Amino acid sequence: MNIYGLLKLYRRIDSPRLKLLGLAVLHLLHRRYSCLFFDPVLACNLRCRMCYFSDPVARRDIHGRFSREDLESIARALFPYMLKLQIGCGAEPTVCADLAHIVALGRKYGVPYISITTNGMLLTRQLVDDMVAGGLNEITLSAHGFSRDTYEALMQGASFARFLQLIDILREVRATEGGKGLKIRVNYTVNEDNIGDLPLFMDVFRGLHIDVLQIRPIQKIGDSDYNNFSREAIVSRYDECIQPVINACGELGTKCLYPLKEQLVTATTEGEAPDTINSVVDMLPYFQLSPHDGWKDKINPYKEDFYGYCSRTHRLRYMLKNLVWYRGETRDDRTRAMDYSVK
Repeated sequence: MNIYGLLKLYRRIDSPRLKLLGLAVLHLLHRRYSCLFFDPVLACNLRCRMCYFSDPVARRDIHGRFSREDLESIARALFPYMLKLQIGCGAEPTVCADLAHIVALGRKYGVPYISITTNGMLLTRQLVDDMVAGGLNEITLSAHGFSRDTYEALMQGASFARFLQLIDILREVRATEGGKGLKIRVNYTVNEDNIGDLPLFMDVFRGLHIDVLQIRPIQKIGDSDYNNFSREAIVSRYDECIQPVINACGELGTKCLYPLKEQLVTATTEGEAPDTINSVVDMLPYFQLSPHDGWKDKINPYKEDFYGYCSRTHRLRYMLKNLVWYRGETRDDRTRAMDYSVK
């Protein structure tokens, strides 16, 4: 399944009414249209300086873990209705001992696209092989530097040598019959201290085709050890550091998601995503679940499935009401997000 093609098509539809109509039809027909963003555990093995896990208070307050029984119940209740299963959203999924089992549950319940997002430090050849055999479609690697000094300074607790070993592992897996279809994505959060590493992307991943590279300007997400949210240096070095990578991705056949220079110029210096107002209509296909305290108040998989949740929360009524009475976005029906260009 070309999940990126579907998402691109959805985002290109300008009419909120048309989006709502399509979602309502899919909902009524019980066809898959939702993407589950799933954290099996709220913990991380690193203390990346741009992440809230670098804050001792956040580490104390952010915790939780789904039991094997919880995972089985969640899979039965949600997975049969999901178009995509994204494992790892606000935490590190590889600290979960049941990660390969979760991937296998995704395949068992027919999820068309299964992806994990990870810093990669705990990925072993055996774990990658097990997940690929279980139905994994994509691995997204979070990296904040492509040189040892930058990588280890921003990703505290990580080893750049281990990162390079992981690239070798992924290259080997891709060479196997079962791993040929595995997609590799890299997320790079760019700030004033690591923008100079971006041109090293081509050398670091030489010999391993990267399917998608996302260049994400730094944003403030909670309290973190890193506090330089200025984008002035990013703007001034855009043509030197970002544009050559965009061009190289085009030549290598790598899809590149990147901010336009004009967007960065108009951005605030406080890390706020500045430019695009997205309707909650665009958030309807997304469902997020993590093992925080009281998570069963959102959905209790022991008592209801996805459509039971939708019935209880009047999702179809919400769709139809907005389909008929939609009069434009209100302050309560908007979220901010960076509008990425794609090459």
